[in-house]
Amino acid sequence: METNITSRTDTEAQFTVSLKEAELKAVVAHVFDELRPKVKAAGFRPGKAPDKIVERELGSGYVQNEVMEHAVQESYAKAVQEQKLPVVAPPRVSLEKFVPYTELEYKVEVELMPKVKLGKYQDFRIKRPTVEVDSAEVDRTLEDLRRREATRLEVERAAKLGDEVNFDFDGTKDGQPVRGASAKGQTLSLGSGQFIPGFEEELVGLKAGDEKTFDIRFPKEYHESTLADQVVTFKVKLNTVTELVLPEVTDEFADKVSPFKTVKELKANILEQITNQKAESTSREYEQQVLDKLLKESTYSVPEALVQQQLERMRAELEQNLAYSGLDMAKYLDLSKKTTDDLEKEMRPEAERRVGLAMVLTDVAAAENLTVSAEDLDMEIGRMKLQYKDEATRAELDNPNTREEIYNHLMASKVIAKLLSYAEQKK
Repeated sequence: METNITSRTDTEAQFTVSLKEAELKAVVAHVFDELRPKVKAAGFRPGKAPDKIVERELGSGYVQNEVMEHAVQESYAKAVQEQKLPVVAPPRVSLEKFVPYTELEYKVEVELMPKVKLGKYQDFRIKRPTVEVDSAEVDRTLEDLRRREATRLEVERAAKLGDEVNFDFDGTKDGQPVRGASAKGQTLSLGSGQFIPGFEEELVGLKAGDEKTFDIRFPKEYHESTLADQVVTFKVKLNTVTELVLPEVTDEFADKVSPFKTVKELKANILEQITNQKAESTSREYEQQVLDKLLKESTYSVPEALVQQQLERMRAELEQNLAYSGLDMAKYLDLSKKTTDDLEKEMRPEAERRVGLAMVLTDVAAAENLTVSAEDLDMEIGRMKLQYKDEATRAELDNPNTREEIYNHLMASKVIAKLLSYAEQKK
């Protein structure tokens, strides 16, 4: 087999592969052996027909095409390995010459994984934020527990902060209903900050049966992009006003709402929980800072083929999340007034970031000689199997693709741990 590289850049390679009769002989024999059981010819036992009979019965064009496909698959894989080509997508193959069973030549174009120039990640220094919890945060949690155990009394007076109100509301923009901005029988604790800024204050002073119309501007960073920084007109009708009589925070209260016998123990547990939650959140943010700096300081270009693969994964993730909400993609696009092109445009920056991060982390792993052993992988899969009772799910963990995903996750964790160790070193 002869491989001739005709063109190669950081992102693409073109080459030709030529095979002679001696190299095609084994492929031809393999193909005829695979096809032979399909032929039933008079005078021959099943699967014993000679090559000429097989070709006559199945058609020379069909058999020759099978030979070409098998020869290209085997020789292409060998050529890529011999030339050490970091291929990232299926090849584009064009046939140049084929003399049945004696000569084959084809041209290949493939997209390559671009080289990454890592930033000086070993010199990165980023201070890890400290985790602090003040007494006000503990008090807010205690207040939530008190509200949960409060005695509720419906009152005729005007609503004030701290009351619970039940109300109906409709949101419109330019006279048209706004999706997700209408509800009946909504219950809200005034002052809780559950609604967009300014909304709850508009309900203070209203009595049961009162109606009110007012405008609210949504935050610029609102999660629904179609409403971000937009003014919506709300029409509200208050149904009830409920006053909450809160219990005193005593040892008896602590015993009722928790496994603890004293207020001191309850507060200590609340403090611990808040601290752990903030520590986990802070760790994620710190890790993100380090990875963002690594990406910023590294030079790379992302292969379009990998970006498209990532976009497919992201679309699949979105479809799964929509299904949990009882929606499908078509309904979601209709409600959000988006096209599939709009959706891809929104997703593309994150897809490119994910691909770039995977490329950079792979190079850091190589630079640091980090590996995940077969024993480590088997141990992690064994641990995961203990979490599932469903046999089908447990069996899926042994699927080669799943094993590869778990391997990549373990490797990424190792690389990130190494990056964090550098970032936290003192200068």
